[in-house]
Amino acid sequence: MKRLVYFVLILLTGFLSASAVAKAASREAYFSFRGEQFDNDLLVPLGRGTVRLFRPRPEGLLFQLPAGHKLPALGVSPRFQIQGDFEITATYEVPAWKDPKAGYGQGPSLYLKLQDANESAVALGRLLRPGKKHVFSTMLSTTVNEKRSYDVQLYDTSVDSGKLKLVREGGLLTFLVTEKTPDEFRELRQVELGTGDVELLRLGAQQSDPDTPVQVLWKDLTIKAAGFPNHPDTLARGEQLHVPTYHPAPQPESFSLYWSLAAGIALVLVIGGVVWVRKRG
Repeated sequence: MKRLVYFVLILLTGFLSASAVAKAASREAYFSFRGEQFDNDLLVPLGRGTVRLFRPRPEGLLFQLPAGHKLPALGVSPRFQIQGDFEITATYEVPAWKDPKAGYGQGPSLYLKLQDANESAVALGRLLRPGKKHVFSTMLSTTVNEKRSYDVQLYDTSVDSGKLKLVREGGLLTFLVTEKTPDEFRELRQVELGTGDVELLRLGAQQSDPDTPVQVLWKDLTIKAAGFPNHPDTLARGEQLHVPTYHPAPQPESFSLYWSLAAGIALVLVIGGVVWVRKRG
């Protein structure tokens, strides 16, 4: 009898745990770009004039930046925010690599920014860096005491296609990727991110320098989360849709800028004084 009760308690505990997990990830959004598909209701290109740099293809959505372009951000974003624990997975392919001449590196990247006091942001990319250095790149950036800090770690790789995945449980974020096996994920590292809502998720292509063209093919995107604030299906009729925008985190003003402003003000005062003296004379 005691064994039966113990067995029932184990089953009940497992059921409650499974229910808690299901409740934590109660919403799911899936976007397939195959077959020239693009969900105009729930996805929006980031940046004015960038639509011409996207090419719907039967195999996915091609991001194509020819030489001569230098954009702070190229990508698409959901028309909603992401709340609570989440799991974000995107499938990519790089049709052709061009060795960049300068910069940080180029290739597909997932970027998200939190709505919190530190303007926390993370990025996971499959990049080619100058010198034919193929890597996975992981980045955590925050602003503390008006200073922007970056925690970056790189991992060697040789794959041209696969999946990028970001998972948050509580305040802990895990970076994951696939390499040889399509559905077998490799954990790169974990960082403390916080629990703030994700105000921007960018599925994008990163450019290293304006002289090197970039091509990235995105095949699909899956988002699982506890909630999707500002999702179009939660808005009243006629209510304005959420429009995600990318704004780089503000950088602290340098002392040189303050000195330049002070010098400019002093010069104006001197010129004004000279004019006043001449008028008096």
